[in-house]
Amino acid sequence: MKIAHFSPLNPIRSGISDYSEELLEYLAGYAKIDLFVGDFEPSNSWIRENFTIKSFREILENHHQNSYDIHIYHMGNNENHAYIYRSLLEHPGIVVLHEPIIHHFIFSQTAAKGRLGDYIQELTYCYGERGIEIATRALSLQEESVWYDYHLCDRMIDSSLGIIVHSEFARKKVLEVRPNAKVKVIRHHYAPHKKDHLRYPGALREVLGFGKDDFVVGCFGYMTSSKHIDKVLRVIAKVRNKGYKVKLLLVGKMMPGCDASKWIEELGLDDNVLVSGFVDGHTFREYLQLPDVFIALRHPSAGETSGSVIKMMGTGKPVMISDFCAFAEFPDDCCVKIPPVDTEEEILEEKLIHYIESPEERRRIGERAKEYILRHQDIQVSARLYMDFVVDVLSNGPFDISKDSGSIENIEVASK
Repeated sequence: MKIAHFSPLNPIRSGISDYSEELLEYLAGYAKIDLFVGDFEPSNSWIRENFTIKSFREILENHHQNSYDIHIYHMGNNENHAYIYRSLLEHPGIVVLHEPIIHHFIFSQTAAKGRLGDYIQELTYCYGERGIEIATRALSLQEESVWYDYHLCDRMIDSSLGIIVHSEFARKKVLEVRPNAKVKVIRHHYAPHKKDHLRYPGALREVLGFGKDDFVVGCFGYMTSSKHIDKVLRVIAKVRNKGYKVKLLLVGKMMPGCDASKWIEELGLDDNVLVSGFVDGHTFREYLQLPDVFIALRHPSAGETSGSVIKMMGTGKPVMISDFCAFAEFPDDCCVKIPPVDTEEEILEEKLIHYIESPEERRRIGERAKEYILRHQDIQVSARLYMDFVVDVLSNGPFDISKDSGSIENIEVASK
């Protein structure tokens, strides 16, 4: 079997880049896979050495004539996926929908480029006559929060032979759009790493300036406004002021809307917070071994499943997550769920103090988290399920397309 695989890859800084590179090693055992990329060269030497890498334009310019049995498209909610979206509309295949809400992406390719007509066209395609009203509201408010209410994934689903998602939440979102869609849940995988390649956590804690008695809290991944780092920092300040030796490790790139440096200074937390910024994958895995507890708030959400949260739970440490969207599907006994309510900050403070004072309970929750991840998110199982779905799509055919999906005119592909 030959597969054309479309996905961001490193050096494109994206959780989907990491996800695809991890999975490709296992998928390659089932089929011949060629990688189709945008205007960048993959930085992972193993990827370059083991796969044929082509420009997505080769297929488009060849009028879609090729010898591949199926195309697999990894679609996310940002402009890194512009060439993927354009390709999947013109040559339908299996879409791995990492987020069922892609309004941010559609906006970036239309209204953000001054193409208001195309933006309205997408809204009317998805919502009929209400589309103009929704567009007017979104453009007048100029607030990102509005985008979470309108998914804009209809055209993509209509141009797909099958959909892979990572949660029941995402599956239901797809079926709300097209009840007859061929959609399969394949849980976001966990890829274990070899510990003998990592620095000893005790020594690394010392190198980073953490004391033996410090209770280290970790927040990992891209620091967006939806992760509420401002609330986390206020909680750290309150817990510190109550006499606890608490430190916070922030690992990941700071995104617009997350002004951590300013908040740290205002709260007088310079000695309590270490901001690493973006780190490479190896360092990321090393830093994952350091915290005693992780905090991973996320709301609003585009329905994504966090690869960072999967990795956190795989360390065997407790993870405090928002009880919201796909995150709510984790069993209650293997994580600490924080409801996204007005008293979220107070609940987070109470929970953090409780687990600082309860090391045995931390250990039990961490063990259950790791056991759950190893049992349900095994990357080898994920790869097999991918191939089972490919065979199913090729054997039984796609779902009936109820609309002419058409295309957004002149999708631009940003050079990297």
